[in-house]
Amino acid sequence: MTSLIPQDHPHRSAVMEEVHARPVQIVPDACRVRRLVLVMPGEPGAMQNAFDRFATFRRAAGMELPQSASRQYSFATPKRDVTWEFHTEFITITWRSAIDDGENWPEDIGLEAVGDGTLIGAMRIDVITDTTIPERLLPGFNLASLCLSDIEGGKAQVITDFVPDAARFTRIEFAAGGLTTLRRSILLRRLLEVETYRSMALLGLPLARSASADLRGMETELSRVIDGLSDATSPASAQTVLDALHGLSVRSGQLSERLGYRFAAGRAYGEVLRTRLMGLREQGTSRGSTLTHYIGNRVDPGLATCAAIEQRLSVLSAKIERAIGLLNVRIGVDMQVQNAALLDNIARTARSQFLLQRTVEGLSTIAISYYLLGIISYLLAGPLTQLHWDKTMALSLAAPFVVLAVWLMARAVRRAHEPH
Repeated sequence: MTSLIPQDHPHRSAVMEEVHARPVQIVPDACRVRRLVLVMPGEPGAMQNAFDRFATFRRAAGMELPQSASRQYSFATPKRDVTWEFHTEFITITWRSAIDDGENWPEDIGLEAVGDGTLIGAMRIDVITDTTIPERLLPGFNLASLCLSDIEGGKAQVITDFVPDAARFTRIEFAAGGLTTLRRSILLRRLLEVETYRSMALLGLPLARSASADLRGMETELSRVIDGLSDATSPASAQTVLDALHGLSVRSGQLSERLGYRFAAGRAYGEVLRTRLMGLREQGTSRGSTLTHYIGNRVDPGLATCAAIEQRLSVLSAKIERAIGLLNVRIGVDMQVQNAALLDNIARTARSQFLLQRTVEGLSTIAISYYLLGIISYLLAGPLTQLHWDKTMALSLAAPFVVLAVWLMARAVRRAHEPH
């Protein structure tokens, strides 16, 4: 019967492990959670190097670190529970400690292993046992950007103003007293991911703004080059325009290569962000905006700006390719006209050479016949005298045959040299 059991698909284990990847960390009813989001350099091997440094850090603490498909690693120190997560291009370091923990940059979480990573996001979430945000906490937030909303159908509340404090952490208060332990832990993770992916989604916006000036310059230059297409009437001017178009094509390709991955990643992070916000099941309050509304009003325009730059770049590349195609057609037509004129000139020259050849051939036949008759007259002078024949009459009779023979000989030579 064992022979009837099918073999596992090569990727079955990876698929099963993905279901349990990055499990939810169960948290107590009151605690302080901090997270750092660190973007790694873009060169190959940067993330693996960071993992190797982290593994060295853990080995120094007496723990061998095996590779994991989830790339999530948790460990405990005397004061806090720490989790490292290795993503595609960034690392998150999350640690949980007592609600009154005031140490923002502890030395026992492995920060030295980050290496060349740069900070893009830092957040601090205080999980409290209240079911609503206490009034005493409200003065600590900026009213202009205040977000205070009910989540999970009104069983909990969250408040933040997205303003980093002196230690560069964005403060969030999470009143989760009405939630079960599991729901509290799940929603805490979603809040952490909202701030994580909000930061990552907008990472392409500064690039889009800086690229706008270059893109505008290329659009203006392309318009000028296209306007000059009608003046490219000579091969030299056409080549000048073609060189300008190829230069623009290279520049647009380089810009597209530099921005393409960042914009695609921004779209993906934006989708994850929207999903995490929907999972909070927010309801508005009279004290501030919701996270979904506030973040949407900031993130969506930023992503739209990136999309607009990407669209403009795509349109620019298409225009350049069309202009190059039109110019190539123009050059091709001009070359055909020049080739036709050249062929016509060659044909006229060939005909002239042919007529000249026939003329020379006719003159050559006459000249050769004349000299041949002269030779024949010397050869027949003696015999004709002995036979008492008239020499002039004999040469007159032989002349047509001599001319015919020379002509046939010249024709045979010409045919022998003609291509078959």
